[in-house]
Amino acid sequence: MKTVVIIDGDAVTRALHAQCLSGDGWRVLEAEDGAAGFALALEHEPDALICDMRTPRRNGFKVCSLVRDQPSLQGTRVIVTTASKFLNDRDSALEAGAHGYLVKPIMPRDLREALEGCGDGAAVATNPAPRETLRPTKVRFWGVRGSIPSPGESTRRYGGNTTCVEVRVGNRVIVLDAGSGIRRLGQSLMGEFNGNPLEVALLMSHTHWDHIQGFPFFIPAYSPKVHVRLFGYEGAVHGLRAALFEQMQSAFFPVKLNQMASHVTFEELDAMHFDLGGITVNAAYTNHPGICLGYRIATPSGDIVFMPDHEAFERHERERQKAEGISEPAAAEFARQQDEKMIAFARDAAIIIADAQYTPEEYPSRRGWGHTCYEDTVSNALRANARRLFLFHHDPDRDDAQIDAIVARCREIVAKAGSDLKVDAAREGLEVVLD
Repeated sequence: MKTVVIIDGDAVTRALHAQCLSGDGWRVLEAEDGAAGFALALEHEPDALICDMRTPRRNGFKVCSLVRDQPSLQGTRVIVTTASKFLNDRDSALEAGAHGYLVKPIMPRDLREALEGCGDGAAVATNPAPRETLRPTKVRFWGVRGSIPSPGESTRRYGGNTTCVEVRVGNRVIVLDAGSGIRRLGQSLMGEFNGNPLEVALLMSHTHWDHIQGFPFFIPAYSPKVHVRLFGYEGAVHGLRAALFEQMQSAFFPVKLNQMASHVTFEELDAMHFDLGGITVNAAYTNHPGICLGYRIATPSGDIVFMPDHEAFERHERERQKAEGISEPAAAEFARQQDEKMIAFARDAAIIIADAQYTPEEYPSRRGWGHTCYEDTVSNALRANARRLFLFHHDPDRDDAQIDAIVARCREIVAKAGSDLKVDAAREGLEVVLD
């Protein structure tokens, strides 16, 4: 008997598909989300899998990619179903590894035709996603400032826009955070792709204002030819959607979130690692008020670590005990161990982009604000054996000359340590190519 796995968050749709196929002799297995459906596929190795494009906990694109990369499922025919009529979604599904694409409402005859020949030894016509071309990985800074945009003559060289970094791996576009710098990135992408289909993976560290305030001005999000995938973690993605919705309410902005193109999707991740079309991304919680993440992107040219908002544990604890006139060795040791975990997360990275907002003199009065003294940033990069460090999240009151002085001090620390770590301050427009 032929086996099919049906993945759809709508129970009525699952029941209709099941009724149609069970009458044709199929054994039907059902799942209401992508993670459960993929688990069923691994267990039963079905002849076919039908997955709604926007199913929760692993959307249809992700399920296609997972099936495509699983040797035991190479004989499984994957059909993506959707209510979307945008051609770009069809192209994206086929590129992700789907063998068929059906737009709802789906007639029984269309479903049968899509599965014709499954389990009968017929060859499966595949449309595998092309693996990323081995082109150099590129990193480009579009926003490097923290807290609030600070344009002006004194910040012109390093830039005044808030957090946004672009990573290119082959043809894949990955964006880190959506501060005010994302506006110019969006303009650049629209000019480069010139109306052609585009997928953007937007990884959000957290929802503080300086990391989301540019999203309403991100032009690609309004284009039906662009699929913007916003990623967040369990318990955080709903907050991300709510935060973006709130800042685009009519009292604050003339365009509402639901008026953007339907190609803007929110994807909840339930593990601290995930895959973007063959690119592995790991995440770690950083020491910052609320839920905040750092990301590590594995590329063929080396790993990129992004930790824009993080307060070093050990300095925080040391300053706390000093301010309170106490000595708590156990607490100090625990803080040291937490720093070691963050160092391990960044170990041997090609590039670390890290919070270095405060000077040692400033830090005591800003303890607990969630940001790091530059001395800790460079020290931890040295201990992580990184190749290159970019000081990031510059204080809005920091002018270009002051940033120059911080860079010079960090390079002195590196020289004293006898390391070849290269230290620079991130600046808008800077493009870094990894060999």
